[in-house]
Amino acid sequence: MRMLYTRPPSIGVLDGDPFESKCESIIVPVFQDDEGKPILDYVRLYDRNKLLEDSVKLNIFRGDVGSIFEAIVDGKFVVYVGIGRRSVKEYILLENSRRGFAAGVKRVAGKFKCIALALSSLSLEAASEALIASLLASYRLDAFKSSREPGLEVILVDRSDIDLKTVRALAEGVYLARDIANAPPHDVTPAKLAEKISELFRELPNTEVEIYDYDRLVREGFGGIVNVGMGSNEKPVMIVVKYRGSNSKPIALVGKTVIFDSGGINIKTGESMFYMRSDKAGGAAVLGVIWAAAKAQLRVNIAGLVPAVINVPSGSSYLPGDVIRMWDGTMVEVTNTDAEGRLIIGDAIAYAAKALEAGEIIDLATLTGAIVVALGPLIAGLFTRDNRLKEKLLEASNKTGEKLWPMPMEDDYKPWLTRSAIIGDMANSGTRVGGAIYGALFLERYAHGKPFAHIDIAGPGMGYEAKYIAPPYWPDKDQAPGYGVRLIFQYLLTTQ
Repeated sequence: MRMLYTRPPSIGVLDGDPFESKCESIIVPVFQDDEGKPILDYVRLYDRNKLLEDSVKLNIFRGDVGSIFEAIVDGKFVVYVGIGRRSVKEYILLENSRRGFAAGVKRVAGKFKCIALALSSLSLEAASEALIASLLASYRLDAFKSSREPGLEVILVDRSDIDLKTVRALAEGVYLARDIANAPPHDVTPAKLAEKISELFRELPNTEVEIYDYDRLVREGFGGIVNVGMGSNEKPVMIVVKYRGSNSKPIALVGKTVIFDSGGINIKTGESMFYMRSDKAGGAAVLGVIWAAAKAQLRVNIAGLVPAVINVPSGSSYLPGDVIRMWDGTMVEVTNTDAEGRLIIGDAIAYAAKALEAGEIIDLATLTGAIVVALGPLIAGLFTRDNRLKEKLLEASNKTGEKLWPMPMEDDYKPWLTRSAIIGDMANSGTRVGGAIYGALFLERYAHGKPFAHIDIAGPGMGYEAKYIAPPYWPDKDQAPGYGVRLIFQYLLTTQ
């Protein structure tokens, strides 16, 4: 199996003068004052030959967010990164710190094995976020290349108050999510993914993995998962990962994991099909969150449900016009085999609500093209009726920079669900307009009254068409960025 778990660079604390360290490069932040002029008081420690000062006088470097000035200082390659104005709201400063340091790391990651980050002029939270972004900017998925180039191995920081254990746990979780979401479908079939997750998660404390194989899914009535996966020779599985860091009712995280989505009988166009290997980004994020939570030993109780299927057309595929009996007994009429995600997630949500007795349920799913049309490739849609979930998730979005926008759960649209069906209880698809809302209302039925949030990550989950506008801590070349791991991890921190 070529899909390997990519590891972030190691991290540690500098001992003394960074110019005396083993690191070949140093990244230094430059703030602006209220008038937009670079502040050089702190930076002079790293500008011993005054090249930066001269560039500022000549208006070559202004310190705008993500801007870069490079110089050789005492034998070190120093990268000065613009952070923008210091007097901005905290969440803006966090994002500016992420973007500035990530841009600097991307400039040097392929050149040096060790870099030092000058973080002492930042708040603790901004410094932590700058370090996380630096680790994320170092990500390279090269397991599928014929040769691998040396990458960044070590990042050192000039302060000891950062929780390095939590930062690394979070970075590892994002790396894992990226590896899974971006891997080719034949390298991560449902069975291979289940095997790999069982192997990887053995090392985690208070964590257990249970695999629901095809026979069990059939026997226990997971009709949504079974039917969507019937067209492929690679049969579906459901991976259930439980992390017990407390005795509270579990927070259920459900992730859409369509290993590859051709659209089934309602086949997609060739143009839109290529990126469907990342239709597993929701499940990848759920696995990344649990990995990070277990490594950081959060005081939460999580049940992660990852229904993994391949949706392709064949003589055994489920068909438009079929009526599927879901796990909770709902009879769903198939009007479009390309509305498959809600069928597999619906089964998992119902199971989490009833069998696992979850206290609340959050799903992450690359569910609809409609949400991408509405919000573009950088923003996910949040659908929930629960005000606490809404407020906490939006707060987590502000802190992490993983963009989220509240969307309506419109009751006047509910008749679409039933009236679109001719003989079943409801239809899996029913209208060309309001498609993202339709999907959310469909999934809500399976939460059975439990606090529920649906996050449609079809835009940022895949990273498609984001290469010119994505933040620098995302991977290059339209790769899935592991969206949702940092967002949900931050939310979990508020539930401890």
